[in-house]
Amino acid sequence: MERRYSLRTIGSVFLLSAAVALTASTETRAQQVYSGQPQEGQQSGDFQQPPAPDAAQMAAMRKDVQVAASYQLPDDFLPRMITTLQALQDAGLQPPPPEGHISLDDTIRRVESVQGIQPVLKSQGFTARQFVMGLTSFGITYAVTSHTADAKDAPRLNPRNVSLLQKNPDAVRALLQQMGNQPAQAQ
Repeated sequence: MERRYSLRTIGSVFLLSAAVALTASTETRAQQVYSGQPQEGQQSGDFQQPPAPDAAQMAAMRKDVQVAASYQLPDDFLPRMITTLQALQDAGLQPPPPEGHISLDDTIRRVESVQGIQPVLKSQGFTARQFVMGLTSFGITYAVTSHTADAKDAPRLNPRNVSLLQKNPDAVRALLQQMGNQPAQAQ
C-alpha cells in the first residue's frame, strides 16, 4: 500500500527548515528541534524525526536555508501557489515526506520523481524547482517575520518577499490554510 502524507506534513517540513534557521546558532538548539521531544507550537507529523544533524549537515542546512531565504518569489506567487496546492490536493498528489537531512536539490529531485506531479506543476506555471524553492522561501519568510523576537540568527530575507507577504495578509492566511488541507485521495 502506498502511503500518502498530508500537505500539512510537507508544509511543516518547510516551516521546520525555517525553525532550524532561527535556532541554528547553537548545536544544542538544533538537537532539540530534531529530537523526538515535542517543541512549543510543534505538531506531530506522519514522519519520524531524523537524528540530530552533525556539523557538516548543519553547515549545509544553513546554506540551503539562506539560498531559499534569498530566493525571490514572483509577484503572483501567493494566488498561484494556493491554486497549485489545490490542484495537487484534487489529484491526490504531493511531494514525498522528508527522510533524514536532505538538501534543497535532493528535495527538488524527490518532488520531480512523484509520478504525475510534473504536469500539474507545469499547468500552474511551476517547475519542481520553483515549487520547492517558492514554498521553502515562503515558509522561511513567514516564520522569520512572524517570530521577529527569535530572529537574531535568522537568514537574510529577500526584502521583496517580506513586502509581498506584508501586503497580502489574506493570501498568506489562505496559503497557510491550503497547506494544511488533506489530499482528496489520501489513504
